[in-house]
Amino acid sequence: MTIVQEKLIAAYTVLVLAGRKTNEQVPETVVLLDDGVTESTIRAEVDIRVAEKTIEVLG
Repeated sequence: MTIVQEKLIAAYTVLVLAGRKTNEQVPETVVLLDDGVTESTIRAEVDIRVAEKTIEVLG
């Protein structure tokens, strides 16, 4: 994943957590994960980060 993609995911995560964007408004652009083989989407990665931050706050 490139630095730009990482920053986009972080920004979309903040917007989703703040309620300014919904999950459906996050693009489904395909990205390669850090292992260089596994494909995911920006939307899926944002979902994962939202879940991690929610667990962090509630845990």
